[in-house]
Amino acid sequence: PHPSLCCPPGGPQLGPKRPGRARSLLGNQRKRRKSATPDPKEKQTCDIRLRVRAEYCQHDSALHGNVFSNKQDPLERQFERFNQANTILKSRDLGSIICDIKFSELTYLDAFWRDYINGSLLEALKGVFITDSLKQAVGHEAIKLLVNVDEEDYELGRQKLLRNLMLHTAP
Repeated sequence: PHPSLCCPPGGPQLGPKRPGRARSLLGNQRKRRKSATPDPKEKQTCDIRLRVRAEYCQHDSALHGNVFSNKQDPLERQFERFNQANTILKSRDLGSIICDIKFSELTYLDAFWRDYINGSLLEALKGVFITDSLKQAVGHEAIKLLVNVDEEDYELGRQKLLRNLMLHTAP
């Protein structure tokens, strides 16, 4: 389950979407780093991907009265309604942000993971993403913030930093 929080009406403002180019460049850099053979004497790092997404808590009011069809055939009518609902829901996308966070210390990685699990990270990010301008943009509608960190990324990163710690503390 993803931690989420519904915020009172007048919720968050995420900036404009970034061009797709940055993501593909980052992906290429990430692949290059993983394929290189690490120097055992060099301090290793791990990347943890943080995903933050703002969403409306309810869509009923936007869909109610705006999705209809005069088609006689039930299948055509259902398809037309689906397309209309899909268009409305896509237009309500508030966007998301993906951050790759680099950790070189196990204690910091574990603290980050604890904050994610216990909801502290969500609370902290709520203050950053749920801005007055976003609240103004969405008007009376409630918004929730979704925060996700992949547990597998955390476990792999933890193993890597633990090996790092053992190599550098061994006599």
